[in-house]
Amino acid sequence: MKSKFLIVAGLLLANVCASAQNYFGVTGGYNLSTITERSGVEPGWREYSPKSGFNVGIAYEHRFAGSDKGNMFLGANILYSLEGYKFKEVVPVGPDIVFVNANTIDYDGKIDIKLLKIPVSFGYNFQLTEKFGIAPKIFVIYDFEPSYKDSYFAFGGGANFNIGERFSIGIGYDMKSGCHGSFDGGWYDNCHANLTYYIFSK
Repeated sequence: MKSKFLIVAGLLLANVCASAQNYFGVTGGYNLSTITERSGVEPGWREYSPKSGFNVGIAYEHRFAGSDKGNMFLGANILYSLEGYKFKEVVPVGPDIVFVNANTIDYDGKIDIKLLKIPVSFGYNFQLTEKFGIAPKIFVIYDFEPSYKDSYFAFGGGANFNIGERFSIGIGYDMKSGCHGSFDGGWYDNCHANLTYYIFSK
């Protein structure tokens, strides 16, 4: 009985894999990243604000067998991503000085974070019309920053807006705790909007 079950399960899996398709393409888009909380920096403090950036790379999507109503999918990208944040730091002029405008110096600056990113996503495409589908997704991202040789995992979610078989507009949000050698703690957030074109499939 067990062997029959395994045979049937194997045949079903083979049928799903045979009818599924693998898509390969290119992707690029816009990043908006920042730190969500104020962190104490002695002897003053910082305020953080968003910074614009971009990402570009290659895209892969495995589309499981479905119906004319939709299908599950598994995606993976390899990206070069420029992110970071802006900050304003207020430092006292001298020791034991109360924080008032006359006795502080304001520093405005920005931090560029250059990353190799590998996001892996899973979701379901709801095929609303023959040429248009909406695909909610969740994903985990492996981030590696070569400058500091640091690596982190981020988690997030979003959606793809699929136009035809090969074109997709994706939006997403991810966050992680701590961020690279250039940041001293807290939560780091990134929003992105991407255009993806799948060049070929097999």
